[in-house]
Amino acid sequence: MTQIVAVPDADDAALLDEAHRLAEALGDAGAEPPTVVAVAFDGLVTPAEAAAGAPDEVLHVTRENGTFTAGAAGIRARSRALAELTDDARAVLLPDTADGADLAAATARQRRGACVTDCLLRVRNGELRAGRPAYGGRAYAEFDFEREPPVVTLNTEALGTPDQPPEGEPTERTVAVDAPDDDRIRHVETFEVPEADLAKARRIVAGGFGLGGADGFDLIEELADAFGAAVGASRPPSDEGWVAYDRQIGVTGKEIDVELYVPCAISGDSYHMRSVNADHLIPINSDPEARIFNFADIGIVGDAYEYGPVLAEAVRRARADDESAAAEEVAE
Repeated sequence: MTQIVAVPDADDAALLDEAHRLAEALGDAGAEPPTVVAVAFDGLVTPAEAAAGAPDEVLHVTRENGTFTAGAAGIRARSRALAELTDDARAVLLPDTADGADLAAATARQRRGACVTDCLLRVRNGELRAGRPAYGGRAYAEFDFEREPPVVTLNTEALGTPDQPPEGEPTERTVAVDAPDDDRIRHVETFEVPEADLAKARRIVAGGFGLGGADGFDLIEELADAFGAAVGASRPPSDEGWVAYDRQIGVTGKEIDVELYVPCAISGDSYHMRSVNADHLIPINSDPEARIFNFADIGIVGDAYEYGPVLAEAVRRARADDESAAAEEVAE
């Protein structure tokens, strides 16, 4: 019997829901529904955590020489194990994270198969097809697969659920594999960098038409660099060609869900704010009556060109102080 194989993170029941939905859709198309198998790599996800999504089977993968490792150093071992264990798979599903994308690519390479990241899967005429936004979100592309199983990463925030919730307790099977780590990687340093995709960014500094021209985005980039944030914009700067369309936030652009949003010279009209969800919103605007202040936690009434550099310098100084304090604690 064929399988939909899911490799969930510890708290990722949504990936299993999508696996059940795809199995159900394949069954509705006339084929025998695949079984849903959740892979739990020893040391990373427990069988109980994998069972939370009610798969038909939990495959507990252990190693003859220790447990599995997260991150780049553990990609080789996990990809080799997945390649060995997915001969009967119709598809292999992973979460669309940095680690998930690396693991998907390495697994597909081991199997000489197809790989698509940050996508959704659909069943068309009994076959699996992958879809994802194209051209900065202005089009939607679909892909079919010449070789199976496809290894894909899925955006778990946009996944579906099966019509019939799964029932029963999953069976559990333990498989030991001989899969060495990549001994070429000794240490991987993690740096905090701005997220290129606004829909995934945790902090964003955005500019509006009130900046007066494309040069104003030099200020936005400076402030974003200080915060470790991505650069965004309202629609008018995008329409004027001051920034690329993929920077646009709003009904006709990207929807954002962030920890921090700093809109500069943005009035805050409903077409923009309808797509903004922020834990902390700190606008800079010279108009004290600007609607953006209705949404603010703290607002700066003033010229962005005057207050933006001051704020950037204050943020850099505060971060430097925190790093110095952390270094002193380590030294002690």
